[in-house]
Order: sequence, then C-alpha cells, then structure tokens
Amino acid sequence: MNYPKVFMSYSYLDKEFATKIANDLKKAEIDIWNDKWEIQEGDSLIYKIISEGIANSDFFLILLSNASVNSKWVKEELDAAIIQNIESITHIIPILIEPIDIPLPLRNLIWIEMYSNYDNAIKSLIKIIHEDYENYSLNIISKYFISSIGGLSKNASSVGSILLLRPDDKTGFEKSFSAKELQSLVPLTSQELNDAINELEEYGLVKTLNYLGTAPYDFGQVTPTYMLFIHFKEKLDYDPYDDIKSIAEAIIKNDQKIDLKIPPVRINRAVAYLEAYGYIKVIRTLGTAPYDFGILIPTEHIHDFV
Repeated sequence: MNYPKVFMSYSYLDKEFATKIANDLKKAEIDIWNDKWEIQEGDSLIYKIISEGIANSDFFLILLSNASVNSKWVKEELDAAIIQNIESITHIIPILIEPIDIPLPLRNLIWIEMYSNYDNAIKSLIKIIHEDYENYSLNIISKYFISSIGGLSKNASSVGSILLLRPDDKTGFEKSFSAKELQSLVPLTSQELNDAINELEEYGLVKTLNYLGTAPYDFGQVTPTYMLFIHFKEKLDYDPYDDIKSIAEAIIKNDQKIDLKIPPVRINRAVAYLEAYGYIKVIRTLGTAPYDFGILIPTEHIHDFV
C-alpha cells in the first residue's frame, strides 16, 4: 500500500517539536522524512532542495517559529518565486508552533496553528494529508480517456485530463508535474508519455522544463498553459471564456483593480489569452504577485472580443 510521503523542514532549535509531529504522523501511516531537513544556523534551504530533492514528496511541511522566521533561509531565500517552484512539485503546508507573524510569501497558503491545541491540530493535519492524497491519487487511472478530446490522441487526451485534476493554486501560479509523477498516474510507457507531452506542447497546451538527467523522459517538468483549460473546457466547472470576457470588460472600463472574485490563477490565464490574441498589451513589473502582470492596456481590437 502506498502512503502519503511528507518532508518536514524546521529549525534545529525546534527539533523536539518536529520529532513529536513526525512520530504522530508515522503512527497515522504517513511516510515522514524529517532528519535530512533540520535547518542548521546559516544553512541554505535552496541548497537542500537542490541536493536532496523533494520531487517525490506529496507534502512539504514548514515549521514556523521565532527561530525559523529569523533564520537565513526565511529572511534571504523565502519569496514568491521559491514558493512557486516548490509548489510546482509538492504541496506546502506551513505549521505554526509559536505565535508569530506568518512570512508574507506563505500567507496565501492553508496553514495550521499547533501551539494552542496540539491534539486537535495534529488531527487536522493528518486529515488534510490523507484526504488530499486520496482525492488526488486514488482512482486516477480510472479517469483514463477511451476517446480523444478536441482532435488530440487518446494518450494526449489522458495526460491533458490529468493536468486538470490538480486544484488551482491560490497564489496564482500554475501547478507543474514531474515526468515521474505523470508516469505514475497514467498507464503509459515512457515513450508514449513523451509522445503525448510532445503533442500537447505542439498544440501550445503545455510548457516543458527540460534539463539533464530526465531519461527515459524527454522532459523534467510540464506545466499547463491557458490554452489547455480552453481546449478541455467541457471538463471544467466553469467556462474560461466567461473569465476572459469579464477581464476584457473590466479593462475597457479602465478598472485596473479587476476585483471580479475570480481566483488569481484564472485571471492570469485570461490575461494571457487576451495578450496572445492582441486584445491587450501587458506591462509587467515586480511586486504584482499573485498576478503575473502590472498594467493592462487595451488595443483597438478588444471591442471585437467583447
């Protein structure tokens, strides 16, 4: 039987608390790796991620305390880009073990407060891990398509559908899959998976990140583009074109705040569509997270869409 795999990062000063959490998670049939992730004073979290790797983990717990938030990796390394990179391969859950201000890059994530009622908090954590793992992992293969979607091959349709299963990221970034992760979710050989990803990429439905050491796969990570959600819109519980129209109307009204109660990641997709088709020009600046744009300028073609 497969159990959810969890990495836990914590300050060396919080080892006792971390060990208590780890022991309780193990009792709940959760595969917890914590020894390698004790952060010593002056350690680099980025180095640990690169050297140890967390691509095979389902969850990444970050214990937050006065010691950890004042550490080098929180002060100097923890930012939206790092969170995006980690969230692209695993699910981050911040754990508060003391009353502190949550670091800004982690505030949009679901976090658990453990210092006031440990017993209830550990039960909540165990429930979240097991339920998220089961909802995401169990019966995935049963969703394998027996027919093509929108002219795609059966294999590409299957892989595309898997990319839709991961819940939208609240921070506005698209979720990514590793090659090994996708391989475990669809009944395809490595060559069939390579061909399916190549097909999706040719249609502009995904982007791939390639680097050395991914054999037998031709890619390391795959991320959906806005076009994937349009191509598979019949499988969604919303219409991407409704999002696009709402954003376009807001731009025409010169409402740059775009307060439409649409999740940031869907707003980013809509903006990407409007930019790609020449309806708007986008000025990108730093500090706009969870959005990947700064200012949106309509072109003369935008009225053709609305």
